[in-house]
Amino acid sequence: MRAPTYSSLTYWLNLLARVFFALGIILAPLRWRIVLWSRPTFPVYPDYTNFLIYASDIALIGTLGFWGLSLFLLPRKLHPGSASIWIPLIGLTLAGFVSTFGGIDPVLSWYQVIRLVLLFLFYLYIVNEIIAPAWVLVPVGLQLILQSMVAIPQSVLQNSIGLSALGELRLDPNAAGTGIVSVGGLRSLRAYGLADHPNILGGCLAFGLVLLLACIVYGKSRSRWLALTAFLPGLLALVMTFSRSAWLGFFTGSLFIVGVDAFAHKWDSVKRAVMLGCLGLLLVGPFIIKNISLFSSRVNGLDLSQDPAMQERAYLIGAGNTIFVEHSALGVGLGASPLAMKSRFPDLRTNFQPPHYTLLEVAMETGVFGATFYFLLMVLPVMLFLARWRTYAEQPIMVGAFALLLALMVVGFFDYYPWLNEAGRIWQWLAWAVWSGARARMA
Repeated sequence: MRAPTYSSLTYWLNLLARVFFALGIILAPLRWRIVLWSRPTFPVYPDYTNFLIYASDIALIGTLGFWGLSLFLLPRKLHPGSASIWIPLIGLTLAGFVSTFGGIDPVLSWYQVIRLVLLFLFYLYIVNEIIAPAWVLVPVGLQLILQSMVAIPQSVLQNSIGLSALGELRLDPNAAGTGIVSVGGLRSLRAYGLADHPNILGGCLAFGLVLLLACIVYGKSRSRWLALTAFLPGLLALVMTFSRSAWLGFFTGSLFIVGVDAFAHKWDSVKRAVMLGCLGLLLVGPFIIKNISLFSSRVNGLDLSQDPAMQERAYLIGAGNTIFVEHSALGVGLGASPLAMKSRFPDLRTNFQPPHYTLLEVAMETGVFGATFYFLLMVLPVMLFLARWRTYAEQPIMVGAFALLLALMVVGFFDYYPWLNEAGRIWQWLAWAVWSGARARMA
């Protein structure tokens, strides 16, 4: 039997890396995890301080491991992508490393630094190896189908559906701490799927829906129909999460895609998007009408000053600003913002958690330098797209990638999981990598 050649070995290693990459996306929202080191700091939520390894972590490590072996057997030059992304991304990672010196919990910060390094390698892998959109769109579609199959029954039955082995939480709308919408004493369960919180599930669904919308608008006939099979249940599940930030992120990304095509006079694409919107309304309309009082309470007459959740966010942002001013040089340490809240405000009138504003959370943990790099990662793609919008508007990958970045940016204005939670991080680094790689290939 002839021994395998280096070229055949690298082929299989690259294939395995791509399979694990796809699994990483599919499993991103899954809260199933292994506790490597329990480090409780009562009353801070244990997941903020414990060392955990998620299913998506295992997939990510598998991706990098097989890719690393293929590079060892067949060395090749790696491209870092667009300088507008890789330079501030390196700066952000280094700022996280620097934050370990003198932070509140250096051991925790080192654990988070390792995660950021792995995410940067994940970024490099996508830029160099994931060229065909299908390698992203197919696992995204499977992620939405998997989560929708759990989230929709949860919302209908108003209970968990017995998938605790996969990480599903035990959900009871009458139990304290469960994500609900309450109107007139009626407590309605928000859909969790297999995620840790309805907002996290909502974000993952919203980001995936933006990409699938781009596929439906720009893709060929077969890919459109395949994307539609994941888009419609994903849209219904998104509505059932009652996550306003996810709704807004999806709306922003979708409006951008349609708006670009309208400006470019691509009326066939606009027509497809409008028809999809009508179909989506027909699907989610009955659920909205049946639960109109719940949706009204979430909108709250657009008076955010009377919204308890927004009041809590404003309160946490105020506390976070105080901590940032006091630790503006190096920050409190990567991942240590909940501990900083506990240390600085022991009588905080809400749970000890990061402020629900990603940029401020980054500033708290990594100081002014980390915040500057993160800010550049937010604004540089916007500036570059505006500068070359006529050229980029003709490239579906650029439009879809930028729409995803916009959705993540909007969610980051109202929540912190794109920075601290594993599912949010996978989506954020994926978006940066897809944009960076597509822009570098156009240069």
